[in-house]
Amino acid sequence: MSYRKFTLLILLVIFLHACGFKPLYNYESLDGFIVNTPQNKTENSMIIYEGLRRSLNVSTTKKNYIIDFYVNEQSEDIDIREDEKVLRKNLAISVVFTIKEKNSEKEIFSGESLISSAYNRVAEPYSNYISEQDTRSRILESVVGDIKRQLALFKSNRIN
Repeated sequence: MSYRKFTLLILLVIFLHACGFKPLYNYESLDGFIVNTPQNKTENSMIIYEGLRRSLNVSTTKKNYIIDFYVNEQSEDIDIREDEKVLRKNLAISVVFTIKEKNSEKEIFSGESLISSAYNRVAEPYSNYISEQDTRSRILESVVGDIKRQLALFKSNRIN
């Protein structure tokens, strides 16, 4: 039985290698990025700035890229009863970012991350506030993760 498992494992490794599988993140996948402080210092933009700054590293030996971004937030009522009471709200946060080479003003890549989520509204204002803040924090965390994935793909495509 162990011979069969070993053979299967070897075949799996050969298959993954043959199909071009490579992990998205490696040690240097988020190296060489500098995040500019946003001009519009809203709470959302500062949370995204801090999340990216913690994740990205400046490279001392290779080329560095500058990241600029701006945040747009929209909220809309999505479940309205006949008596005009809102039961659900949708919150959408969009971040548009650009990448430039450090010593150049030339934009070499632009991307966008758009994440939305909805939350229930109830009769209590404090519960609504907490639901909105919780939804916003989950969206911002997802946006930071999405931007990191886009940057890792940018970097891996730039090297190849």
